[in-house]
Amino acid sequence: MNSLARNRLVFSCAFGALAASVLICAIASAPVHADDASCKPISDAMMKQANTPYHEIAMADGKKSVEKIYTTHALYIGMRGHWTKTPMTSQDVIDLTRETGASFSNCRSLRTETVDGQVATVYAVLIQTTTPASSSDTQIWLSNASGLPLKTEAVTQAGDRKVHVSAHFDHGNVQPPAGVN
Repeated sequence: MNSLARNRLVFSCAFGALAASVLICAIASAPVHADDASCKPISDAMMKQANTPYHEIAMADGKKSVEKIYTTHALYIGMRGHWTKTPMTSQDVIDLTRETGASFSNCRSLRTETVDGQVATVYAVLIQTTTPASSSDTQIWLSNASGLPLKTEAVTQAGDRKVHVSAHFDHGNVQPPAGVN
């Protein structure tokens, strides 16, 4: 299996861990198409996130489902106590996310809150993907200082399954998981 095919497989497996994982990766990792100007702050945050290391913990329906560490050179995915590493550059993340056909629409600023000591603006957004087909009513907390996502909450419909997904992002002192080569 070539490197790009392996990256797609690992990326897909990470997505498969959650019915709404395309949402999480789109929000956390790469730029998507903004259907209106009100979504520009979110699109800008996604571009910045694709070039910034982060540690993400995602929950589906209240249960921890996936943990990800992205270093801009590799993506580490932790599920059920096992970590997988795949080489992944910022451009790989952008390319793979574009393949989902993700788009933002109906964006609006809701309020300002504090997340982990950082002031953040909370946005509502509708995120849709074509591969796989899904639709997510999402709230995303963007740091006012860094412009990076700090947290997301989404209700995602993928096929006949609806799932509540929450994710928390940490951008400070991001390191690969111990013992994973």
